Amino acid sequence: MRFLLPAFRVGVLGLAMLRAAHALAQQPAPVQEPTVKYGKITPDAFQKNPYPPDSSAEGVVLYELGETHLDYTENKFWVVYSLHRRLHILKKSATDRATVSVRLYRAGSGATEDLSGLDGATYNVTAGAVVTDKLTKTGIVTERVSDNVSLQKFTLPNVREGSIIEYRYTIRTPFTISNNPRTWAFQDDIPTLWSEYRVTFPDSFYYKMLMNGYLAMTINQVKAVTVPLFTGEEPVTAQMYRFAVANSSAIRSEAYITTTNDYLTKIDFELASINFPGQVTRNFSVGWDAMDKTLLDEANFGGQYKRAAFLREVATLLKTNHPATDTMARIGAACRVIGTAMKWDETSSYYSTSIKKAYEAKKGDAADINLTLIALLREMGYDANPVVLSTRAHGRFSRESALLKQLNYVVAHLDMGGRDVLLDATEPYLRPGTLPLHALNGVGRLILPDSRSRFIALNPAERDVEATSAQYTIDQEGVITGILTQSFAGYAGYRTRKTYRSEGETAYLNGVKKEHTGWQIEKTAFSGIDDPNKSFVTAYTLTVGEGATVAGDRLYFRPLLTEGQLANPFKDPERRYPVDFGTLNDETYTATFTIPAGYQVEDVPKPMQIVLPGNGGRFLFQVAANGQTVQATSRLSLKKPVYFAEEYPALRELFAQVVAKHAEQVVLKRETAK
Repeated sequence: MRFLLPAFRVGVLGLAMLRAAHALAQQPAPVQEPTVKYGKITPDAFQKNPYPPDSSAEGVVLYELGETHLDYTENKFWVVYSLHRRLHILKKSATDRATVSVRLYRAGSGATEDLSGLDGATYNVTAGAVVTDKLTKTGIVTERVSDNVSLQKFTLPNVREGSIIEYRYTIRTPFTISNNPRTWAFQDDIPTLWSEYRVTFPDSFYYKMLMNGYLAMTINQVKAVTVPLFTGEEPVTAQMYRFAVANSSAIRSEAYITTTNDYLTKIDFELASINFPGQVTRNFSVGWDAMDKTLLDEANFGGQYKRAAFLREVATLLKTNHPATDTMARIGAACRVIGTAMKWDETSSYYSTSIKKAYEAKKGDAADINLTLIALLREMGYDANPVVLSTRAHGRFSRESALLKQLNYVVAHLDMGGRDVLLDATEPYLRPGTLPLHALNGVGRLILPDSRSRFIALNPAERDVEATSAQYTIDQEGVITGILTQSFAGYAGYRTRKTYRSEGETAYLNGVKKEHTGWQIEKTAFSGIDDPNKSFVTAYTLTVGEGATVAGDRLYFRPLLTEGQLANPFKDPERRYPVDFGTLNDETYTATFTIPAGYQVEDVPKPMQIVLPGNGGRFLFQVAANGQTVQATSRLSLKKPVYFAEEYPALRELFAQVVAKHAEQVVLKRETAK
């Protein structure tokens, strides 16, 4: 893999019930609060160019304010959200930010989100005066994405480098679509001078909140208020919260992280309960026990795998063909049956409307497939149960708050003599008991009846192992020929096997040739193609073009040829986020070179061995000469799936040394005739 693939500890400001949120974040030094009124722009506002803390920024958010409250009209509750945003375009590359898309949802019974109060303008300075171009109806379009989703798009006019754009709108969301306020992020992919969010909840509505990220709150306040809720009735008591972050840096993706959302400073909400005086309290997911029960009782979750008579015949056949004495063989067979009978549509989900229909359709999302697997295992007599989780791309799963919106995936679980075995049939090329990389995201929740649910670690069951061995001969002109064998095991085996099977041999080889432009492949042999319990092995008979250089009476070549680490994936001197590879990694290269007659070895790279602190990894490099033979060995072993920010300098230096060593050359000298 040569560690060029984009792949935990989350900085948490605080996590608590909303009533205690104001006590969680550290308070930074006082900052002067801006006074901003929509449509009021002075020439002074255009002087922040470029943005001093980040001269590379293409734009900067000057101000944004979001507000959320609840409203009761038309005999139903609404979540009302308003946004006011002002942004300075510093470079031409940022002009596309003048086009804004707002996603709107609709549910059954005509419940539809409504966008109103849309207003926008572009401001430019001409001859020292501010010129305003307002948003017009021609700049507003609506696009239908699906039966349930539409996009409201608008484009602000006359935007160019140096412009300031501003817009505002309000969205009213029926409770039938969402009981929860929208997630508010205090950061963007450009710097933000001021980001503020205000939310007001009547005391009868009890919300939980997850505060996430690395930036402290500039303002974190709560106060008791009264608000009008029901027309013609007395105002109700409520809590008004105000959060703000000043001068936030841009959030940027880095190599080997799960998702930038894991490190984004943001606030998320989920309704826990509604309790009106004199009425029965309606709980949603106050705690994990309540959430577990909600899932078990849910027709689209627990109701799917408890009974599955349509799989009984398949279960009987599997038990007949695989002896009960070999449990893992039976389980593996069940995974293969589901994995081959149902094609995964690459969609993540933890609930299914009908596993029977998905099975008959021979395709489905992750929940369709893995809930079907659980049902099949149960029909076979195993106590299989679901583990709900959040994929790496979806974000980290916090154990501290039972938020259903954290979940987007489900896998199967079996207790094998006290050992947790996790199964995922969406990937038929995985060895049973191994989760795909996208599911290796810290922790999941094993859902069991009778209050026995528990958290479960989502650890990699295998390493990512690549081993390359070669036997080469170098001729007088520096042409290198030989046989190179690549062996992929664990996650590397899964990855290459999947590529080979999904693309076909021709496309697979074309990809190899594209990555190794210097290879002239004459013959290829594959083994371990279909068995996920074996390594996927490819042997190439090849010529390496320009593998060695002849200069006068000397010949030079890098002992790793085309397989060396060419660049350090960690370029920044400092890093705020953990480095998350997802798995342990092991990359080994060994090669034997027979040098041409008439040459002798003049110089070889010096050996090197580096060990990371705490034995967190190791790099070994050695080249030895013996007569007409040169032997090279390189091994890079990373013994942790995650390296925290404080470990980054040592990890970065390790890769710097790998790149430097892999670039060093063996020097051969032509012998002088006697």
